[in-house]
Amino acid sequence: MTALLQVRDVGIEFGGVHALQDVSFDVADGIICGLIGPNGAGKTTLFNAISRVYQVSRGTIHFAGEDITALPANRIIGLGIARTLQNVGLLGAMSVTENVLFGAHHRLRPGFINAVFGRGAVIDPVAAEEEARVILHDLDLSGVADHLAGGLPFGTLKRIELARALISHPRLLMLDEPANGLSHGEVDELSDVILRVRQRYGLTVLLVEHHMRMLMRISDRVVVLENGVKIADGTPVEVKADPNVAAAYLGAAA
Repeated sequence: MTALLQVRDVGIEFGGVHALQDVSFDVADGIICGLIGPNGAGKTTLFNAISRVYQVSRGTIHFAGEDITALPANRIIGLGIARTLQNVGLLGAMSVTENVLFGAHHRLRPGFINAVFGRGAVIDPVAAEEEARVILHDLDLSGVADHLAGGLPFGTLKRIELARALISHPRLLMLDEPANGLSHGEVDELSDVILRVRQRYGLTVLLVEHHMRMLMRISDRVVVLENGVKIADGTPVEVKADPNVAAAYLGAAA
């Protein structure tokens, strides 16, 4: 399978501390890749490197064949990379639909580059709102589309944030602990939602998650970090069979 995302020998240092050390892996187009490791392993640091929040100290990151290692963060969403955060970042005083529309901001502002090169799939606000409502329907959120986001259940807020990412038309969807704070039933529901939107929207998913059962159930491939170093990379079955991973993570999380 073709690699949509290629991470090569990426290292990040903060004040002499090695947060990531020569991490390399590929994420093939159309798969769900899980990223696991204990707190401090470097998972969110790696997410921030890919989404260009952090500058890498060495190594390269390629997306869809393009070197994005030095691109500014505001260019990433236009290339087709969207991410959610560990903590929900919605505006409680705005409606659910309005919150989702924030994810389409880069497509609502036509500029010279877009006009010349045809980039950005620029649409008008009416079409964007119609699309937002279609996405909300796909996520079983039509009933709250016109409600204020503030006060809605946490599991619902997580799906709204997912809808906001989907309206940006990503090819790569990066989910940073999407099940954090959810009940067991909500975790199972979210697993089904991720599988459904991956199929429906033709996505590749990079997933950080502490719910090991969920991650192993839906991931096609798993990358394991420990202290900023990649210690395993393979299918869920292969990773489960790795004695170091089983002892350090899966056994403790079971």
